[in-house]
Formats: sequence, structure tokens, C-alpha cells
Amino acid sequence: MNALRVWSEVDEVRMWLLCLPPGGGSARLFKGWADLLPTGLGVATLELPGRGGRQAEPPATSLEGAVTEFADAAAPLLERPVMLFGHSMGAVLALDLAYELRARRGWKPVALVAAASEPPEQRTVSKSSSDASDEELVTWLRGLGGTSEELLASREFLDEMLPALRADLQLVERRRQRAEPPLDCPLHVYLGARDPTVDGPAAERLWATHTTREQPPRTFPGGHFFVQESVELVLAALAEDANAAVGGRLMRSG
Repeated sequence: MNALRVWSEVDEVRMWLLCLPPGGGSARLFKGWADLLPTGLGVATLELPGRGGRQAEPPATSLEGAVTEFADAAAPLLERPVMLFGHSMGAVLALDLAYELRARRGWKPVALVAAASEPPEQRTVSKSSSDASDEELVTWLRGLGGTSEELLASREFLDEMLPALRADLQLVERRRQRAEPPLDCPLHVYLGARDPTVDGPAAERLWATHTTREQPPRTFPGGHFFVQESVELVLAALAEDANAAVGGRLMRSG
């Protein structure tokens, strides 16, 4: 099945917000955003195999292979401006996708947003490694917040979520560093005020090495999943940053 999920009416779209979910997450995390963002800002998601609509497929075994698949899948969107948004591990995928599409097509996003994410050079999975037991992964998820105790106690939920999470952690562990020139686009860092996994100042400093157009960071109420906890504030910021990325044309009538 194709990795791309489109949640907006294509004819109304002036610009795409292309979302990449956090580890273990599926495309449907962003489905509701299409109704909450300005009409001209279309929402699409790239989904890894082994979850959501691709549940029956075996998980990806390399991050590089996943990025290659994503670059193929994203091609239909690239005729319009695209802002990449990645949450947690999704931000690393978004960065590598931008590098891959630049190498293939000379393409660049109009902006990239890294939310709740350490940059690739800083990321560590030692506390949540792919060989951890189910119990250890559940404990780690509980520490992140954002997942209810009801879900963490649901065998059905865990049977679906944990294999995808474990596979995603393996992708991060095995990722090869890319020696790439920085992107020539605005790069925004979104942080959760109570996120226990991200050192904000260090993340800001290191993400800045991946762009020639560093932007001031934004901090939101909430923890690692502030994207869901403070969704209205996050979407307002995304709309503002998307509009700025295209010189105000997104919100312009006519």
C-alpha cells in the first residue's frame, strides 16, 4: 500500500503540510487537522508499514529504505509548496526526506518543523532500545505521558502498538549519519515545556546546524506529546509559520 495519506480536498490546497508521525504512530494521528487548519493548507501524512492502514505489511528494516519509499510516495505533492512537520522520530525522518528529495530533484521544503525531537546527532534510544521487554517499553511510554493508563493496560492496543514502536526504535538505532550541507529553508523547533526527553537549548543549537535559516524556537504547554495536548496552539503556530514561509500568500484571498 502507498505510504501517502491525504486528508484534505486537493482542489482547495495551495500548500501542503506533510506530517511524519512519532515512533509507533500512524497517519491517522493527523487526520483531524485538515478540518482545523486554514482551507488552503492541505494535510497529508506519510505512514511507515506495520501500523494503521499498513498494519498487514512487515515493518521497515532500515531508515534509509523508509526514506526512499517516502520520497517516491511524496512525489504527487511536490508541485505545490510543502512544509514538512515531524513529531519526535518523525522529525528525523522529515530531515532525511528533505535531504533525499534535494539529492534527487534539487527540491527543498518551504519550511521544516521539528517537534519534540532531538536532532539525529543528539538522539539516544538507550532508555528505550528495541530489545527492551514489553514491560520496559510500557514503562517508558508511561514516562513520556500522552498515553492513557486505559490504553497501556489494553492488550489489544499493545499488541498493535509495541511491534511498530520496537521496529521504529531499530530504525533510529541503525540510522547512518548523513554528511549533508544544511537546508536552505526555515527550520522551526517546537518544544514541550515539560518534555522529559528533549534538552531544549541543545536541541535548538544542533537543529540549527541543519539549516541556513534558523528560526526562534517555540515552546508549548505539555510534555513529549504537547502536539496533541496543546493542539490548538500548535496548529495556530503551524498556520503562522506556513504563511510566513510563502510570503503571506497562504492566507491571501483570491
